[in-house]
Amino acid sequence: MTDNPDVALSAGTFKLPAYTDNAQLRLATGTFLYLAQGLAQGLFFVAIPSWLAVNGQPVGAIGSFVAAISLPWSLKFIVGAVVDRFAFLPMGRRRAWLVGAQTCLIFSLIAFAIRSPLPSELTTIIIFGTALSAMTAVQDVALDAMIIDLTPKNELGKINAFMLGGKSAGLAGGAALVAYFLEFQSFAIAMIATAAMFSIPAFSAILIRERPGEKLFPWNEGQTSDESLSAKPDAWWHVLRETLRVLFRRDPLLIIGLCIFYGMHQGIFEATMPAFAAQEMQWGETRYASLAGIGYLISGAAGFLIGGWATDKLGPARLGYLTSGIVACVIALFILVALASTTDVFFTTWYLFYGTIVFGFYLCMVTLGMRVCEKHVAATSYALMMGSMALGLMLGAGSAGFLDEIGGYTALLTAAIVTILASAAMGLGLSPATGGPAVLDPLDQG
Repeated sequence: MTDNPDVALSAGTFKLPAYTDNAQLRLATGTFLYLAQGLAQGLFFVAIPSWLAVNGQPVGAIGSFVAAISLPWSLKFIVGAVVDRFAFLPMGRRRAWLVGAQTCLIFSLIAFAIRSPLPSELTTIIIFGTALSAMTAVQDVALDAMIIDLTPKNELGKINAFMLGGKSAGLAGGAALVAYFLEFQSFAIAMIATAAMFSIPAFSAILIRERPGEKLFPWNEGQTSDESLSAKPDAWWHVLRETLRVLFRRDPLLIIGLCIFYGMHQGIFEATMPAFAAQEMQWGETRYASLAGIGYLISGAAGFLIGGWATDKLGPARLGYLTSGIVACVIALFILVALASTTDVFFTTWYLFYGTIVFGFYLCMVTLGMRVCEKHVAATSYALMMGSMALGLMLGAGSAGFLDEIGGYTALLTAAIVTILASAAMGLGLSPATGGPAVLDPLDQG
């Protein structure tokens, strides 16, 4: 691969370099597309749960919504198989799926705005939220597969830090701005604002080719690259066989277990915190969503500055052990202090610190997943691993009502401690090549 930063001029026409041409372009493209994804997720993982809590919906109802919108993510391996099997190769193996999913997401947001359900219309909200989540999941599968296909392995820690930093910024914007519109404007304006914010960073997928010489649009000049043609599976059986071969090994199976337990941790947390802020702290949705937004910005900045370096230098397994232990201690402190008596200052400081540390654990997890995938079935295998996290999230969120009934916030937060430690324990059996520091692969040097 080359890293020529100059743009190409073809027949007197300005043309941006392809994704494979430039390391800086890879970082920028991944960051912008994850920023768009974060905007959508900020809507249905932060803003809407907070809106439901402030408008009197109980923890169980919020947990049901979070569980429902997590369902498409738990089925990402099905989407991955379709993305691996079918492609419009003149535009690259993944890019047509990426652009299509983004277009559908924008139209879904517009439809949500037109319908404008009340907080009490939980079934309608779940239906729309699940549809939006499904479109975001398709975008995520296609983007992750493109990253695995085209990024040198020694860049994965760094590019994941940049992408997750972009996603954090998107979550911050989506959570805070959408919550503001929900509280002070209207539901319709909130959905239209989300669609507008999403479309701006998502536009980068339209401008950047995967490899030189490919079509920008179906009607443009261009041709299928030899690499895309040779890598595309020619039958469903081939996709299934190769995915099973990749996944039914020790390291991928351990990472699947890691993802499930981490997802359970996040599902419990996402159902618990909006309810605690609304019902115990008497916060409105804008205040909690703004705090979540600030937390995403801080964790994203930490990822930009040291996250990628630490993941590659220490190894994702070692960094995962460290961050999970800190997260467990931080939640234990909350149980001992905040459940008895808390203040706005303590809750805010605790929340921001927790978010920064758990971001480091998540960065380790996604880097591990990308390390064990193989390019020709990257969409299916990586989607199955990350989909197992969504399955865990659905299980965790779905259990929130039961945990709340048997022990309130103490039971909920104790379960969050157990699941994050169980997740980290899965990393103990990983091979040094998967969990250790990054090593430059000679095949990735261009």
